[in-house]
Amino acid sequence: MFADDTNISIAAKSVTELESIINSELKNLHQWLIANKLSLNVAKTEFMIIGSRQRLMIHNNEQINIEIDGKIIKRVKDTKSLGLQIDEHLVWARHVEGISKKVASAIGALKRIRQFIDTSTALKIYGALIQPYFDYCSSVWDGLNITLNDKLQKLKNRAARVITKSGYDASSSDLFTKLGWDNLSTRRKKHKAVIMFKILNDLTPDYLRNLFEFHSTGYNLRNSENALFVPKPRTNYAKRSFSYRGAVLWNELPQNVRALCSLNQFKREIDNIFPYKTDSRTAIL
Repeated sequence: MFADDTNISIAAKSVTELESIINSELKNLHQWLIANKLSLNVAKTEFMIIGSRQRLMIHNNEQINIEIDGKIIKRVKDTKSLGLQIDEHLVWARHVEGISKKVASAIGALKRIRQFIDTSTALKIYGALIQPYFDYCSSVWDGLNITLNDKLQKLKNRAARVITKSGYDASSSDLFTKLGWDNLSTRRKKHKAVIMFKILNDLTPDYLRNLFEFHSTGYNLRNSENALFVPKPRTNYAKRSFSYRGAVLWNELPQNVRALCSLNQFKREIDNIFPYKTDSRTAIL
């Protein structure tokens, strides 16, 4: 683990309780650093309070002081962690904004050189320099609202037009069929299904497996084998969470697919279950 990747996460019911627990943890951390002859760059250390807009507004005027070794740590509204731009409301708007800028710039560069390269080379450039922005950790941030989802989808539609040298009146459905592409929503769903398979087949770290539990029942219900328990979400945060959306997606898969043992075979089945589907809002853009 690199020091820059270290995070401390604390849950509390009030700002006062949060402040007390974090400062206590940071005191322990400071003692550990001294014992191991290490130092912390406080200027690069920051904290963020995550919650709904309503909850944060209620506590907006409450003062919270987080410090280590007598040095105050700065509060931020968003931060980058392992390439993800996380904001205090977990709505991913800032992350999508960052992706959009990078993708738009890359598409612009591809458009400038498109006349000098063939389609095969253009697709390789897209796969190497553009698609990774859409894919990176998408299973974590795929709980997007319609606006953010469409914002990214329009960029992929633009890339399809550049690669195929098509005009703005071209249907993205036809272009995607020609290129063999999924729309981004479908692609993210496939990626999440694959990750769920790996998690439930012990191909990932234990902490991910601990997020899920299999549904247990005394009845032999049809299609219930290998199904996951899905807690009832009480907030939109819960509905957007990986543990909730992952369990729901897994349970939607046919029982025979959930029972597969081969990852490669599972991937083939997923391609059949989630074929490309055009989003009517972004069909012609």
